[in-house]
Amino acid sequence: MILLQNCWSELLVFDHIYRQMQHSKENSILLVTGQEIEMSTIAAQAGSTLNNLVLRAQELVILLHSLQVDRQEFVCLKFLILFSLDEKFLENHNLAKSAQEKVNSALLEYTMCHYPHCTDKYRLLLLRLAEIRSISMQAEEYLYHKHLSGEVPCNNLLIEMLHAKRA
Repeated sequence: MILLQNCWSELLVFDHIYRQMQHSKENSILLVTGQEIEMSTIAAQAGSTLNNLVLRAQELVILLHSLQVDRQEFVCLKFLILFSLDEKFLENHNLAKSAQEKVNSALLEYTMCHYPHCTDKYRLLLLRLAEIRSISMQAEEYLYHKHLSGEVPCNNLLIEMLHAKRA
């Protein structure tokens, strides 16, 4: 549970980004509900913070699309996000460290075998994790601000996760 409390927003952001990669439409985003929203609608109706979040995510979509991130790499990156917590917060830190090392090794081997022409793909993928974290932190701040202003219900699972992470 500690692992999820630490990275739930990063996992949600990365899922959103991967969904947009599959959606492959630059002028709209596909929500988890299946609803498609035009970027022009977001720009016109969302505030500047939300619009900025969407634009940053779309930039990352384009970058990951250019790297041709596939499903296997996506899953490995999700595991790396999940096991990115500082070891001192975990009861069994050796297990988490071992899992992280195995996933890193598997991702490196996979990218070298399947993309030998792109020798730095592994490094480029790992660099994207910092961008995902940055976007998720901004999204958390946005959500928290909306919560404080009463625009998001208190009995919302996202708000519960946000409070658990901040505790």
